[in-house]
Amino acid sequence: MMKRNLTLLLVVLLVISCFPIATAKEGIVLTIWNSSQSMLTWYDEVVTPEFIKQHPEVSGVEVLYMPIQDYIKKLAVALPSGDVPDIMEIEDSWAVPYVTGGYFEPNTDELNAILDEMRPEFKNCLSYEGVSYGVPVAPFHEIMYYNLDYLAEAGIEEIPETMDDLIDAAVKMTVRDEDGKIERSGFSMRLGGNPSGTTQKFWVLALLGNGVDIYEESATQPGKFHCGFDNEGGYNALKLYIDLLYKYKVDDFSSMKDTAAFAAGKTAINMREPSSSYSIIENGPDINWVAAPMPMGAVQRATFLITLNLYVPVGGKNVELAREYVKLAASRDMQETQVIRRGGYNPYLDADLKEGHDPRLAPGFEMPEDLKVYTVPVQNSYDTICVRLGEMLPNILQKSELLDNPEGIKEEVKKMADVVNEVYKDFGEYGE
Repeated sequence: MMKRNLTLLLVVLLVISCFPIATAKEGIVLTIWNSSQSMLTWYDEVVTPEFIKQHPEVSGVEVLYMPIQDYIKKLAVALPSGDVPDIMEIEDSWAVPYVTGGYFEPNTDELNAILDEMRPEFKNCLSYEGVSYGVPVAPFHEIMYYNLDYLAEAGIEEIPETMDDLIDAAVKMTVRDEDGKIERSGFSMRLGGNPSGTTQKFWVLALLGNGVDIYEESATQPGKFHCGFDNEGGYNALKLYIDLLYKYKVDDFSSMKDTAAFAAGKTAINMREPSSSYSIIENGPDINWVAAPMPMGAVQRATFLITLNLYVPVGGKNVELAREYVKLAASRDMQETQVIRRGGYNPYLDADLKEGHDPRLAPGFEMPEDLKVYTVPVQNSYDTICVRLGEMLPNILQKSELLDNPEGIKEEVKKMADVVNEVYKDFGEYGE
């Protein structure tokens, strides 16, 4: 009898061992998808440890990083299918089609209360039909970086205030070898790469500076749009780029580009977001530099204000905890750490934008009274438009025959305008 009972006990133990036993120690693990590497350590080292303190039922937060283009493709598949994480970090323009498509949970009253304390510009890109979705956690704007040693070498005593000043300085600081090849560009221009980024730079430096935007709202059909630069402002914008390349010759397609060039001393002026300062500090510790606001263009001084937002997708497994995480990440305390660790823009309306920044970077957060700030619109078409324009621009800018060729420039502007209008028509958002 005892032998039989022992055998039965062994069988029971064997069966039990084949199945995992859930324990309270396992806890809940939240998941975040993101495409910004600079945000990873902020989540892992700052936000998540505090969140777990406040929510002991959560054992961890896993952040899955994806390169931008991979992430955009992933969003297009995952959101419609419902195969989603708990939280998504998405740049505002990419998120618009999913906001309008109903793929995100609307903000709670608590999240809206946070949004109400932030700069009003953010509501423009986070609201649809009177409802807000998502909260900013990493805003950024466009600024200029100047190599102070190169300015002094060229006899320039003040930071360029206008676009004409910048061009004059860039010409003086461009260095060529004996064969005429650029060794150091005077101004590093965005001439290719990620299409959306290429368009962003053309938008803020050339279009906005000349008083025009990518789009205009229809005067007769509210909520419908058409190209905003098929005009003199658009002509002057493209002419500016052509002149910089082929008249003033401050850059070319073969020179080293962007932050890498600035950190290596291979360009005198660079236009970028504040977070790139950390790369300069790390990779160019001997570079003597300072940041500054965007210069005054032919018509106006302008910059953009774009943001990475946290959204809670419909169908997530831990919606309430996800909202709590978003609330913490967007809080004043956490945004102060985001500023310090990432060179970020503090979204709160009453914040001192320069506080917490490296003294060399802080001047880039000065907001002159004449500076106009632009955000991205809530349009399903907008991101596609930016991609399409960014695909066209590198080919257009390689046409040296456009120098001193008004009709040629107008023709290229018309081609770009036609593409913008075609995209609006494809999305049902076009209006005369």
